[in-house]
Amino acid sequence: MASSRFRHFLNAAKDSPSDVATSLTVAAIVVVTLLDMFEVISLGQEFLSGAAIVVLSAFLMTLLVSRKTSVEQNVVLQNVVTDLSAIKRDIEIRGVGAHVVEIPREEIGTRLESLLSSSNYWHFRGGLGGWQRSTALPALSNVRNQDVSYSMHILNPADEDLCSRYANYRASAGQRTGTTEPQNVRDELLGLLYAVAWYKACTRVDPKVSFLYSYSPLRYDLSNAGLIVTVPDMQERAIYAPAGGWYCTSVRDEMDQASKALPAAVLPSGEGMFPRQWRDVSAQHVREALEATRVRPSKLPGQPSQPLLTGWADSSNLDFEKIAQFPFKGRLH
Repeated sequence: MASSRFRHFLNAAKDSPSDVATSLTVAAIVVVTLLDMFEVISLGQEFLSGAAIVVLSAFLMTLLVSRKTSVEQNVVLQNVVTDLSAIKRDIEIRGVGAHVVEIPREEIGTRLESLLSSSNYWHFRGGLGGWQRSTALPALSNVRNQDVSYSMHILNPADEDLCSRYANYRASAGQRTGTTEPQNVRDELLGLLYAVAWYKACTRVDPKVSFLYSYSPLRYDLSNAGLIVTVPDMQERAIYAPAGGWYCTSVRDEMDQASKALPAAVLPSGEGMFPRQWRDVSAQHVREALEATRVRPSKLPGQPSQPLLTGWADSSNLDFEKIAQFPFKGRLH
């Protein structure tokens, strides 16, 4: 017990030497004074006066040291608050609450599904739109109580030079077999156009299709819940930006503004070209719909439209049996 108290006393002396010194001084004076009171020893008036001065001095010294310690503690606390503020800013830039964050490839599918599950509009800008055909458009078509705005920016399948350059890029990037030839790029894009036209005719999806003047490795999927930017290489990370942040808002505004100036597809309508069941779509349906599709140089009023299927994308150069395999490729139900 005594040794434990002694160790505690030593620890206290390490933490606050001034407090311990003051306590020892006062304790010694008290003991001596008590001995004088009980006539064990005899003390003079001068000693008692001096002892009082010592006690008072020790008390004042303790106050000064305590005040200094308090000031130092306040400085430390202020530094902690400053550090926490810096950490908070760092989190807002790179972590929870950030306007832009990188996500690992394992999370990309989950994030995209999360955007789809809470979406009432969708913007897509990218290459061949394989995921749009297999997953995004089928999911959006399940909304039946309101129209779903769908904006899509893709390459013009009738632009031979652009399709060739994009095919070369995919080949150099080691992308999936079958999409590294210009004709295959053209045919998948035509299949995507028919798919969008079918969803327009048979569901509440309300699509607007614009044609890009150049290709980009980046693919944008944007909804009212957020934005995800990916690249064709499935081993790479993606960028996620939550709705309401400056980046997500700015990308949407940029896409909206671009839609006003880019060439636009004028999609056909008519029950004969779009069977109610997607499994009933045939090569003839695809051909009739694509031949009826036109391109307006821009969405500005007064611009005359031209047929989509011209040049190397003329009907005589196309295999519609092959193209008809693409509109719903990968769709499960």
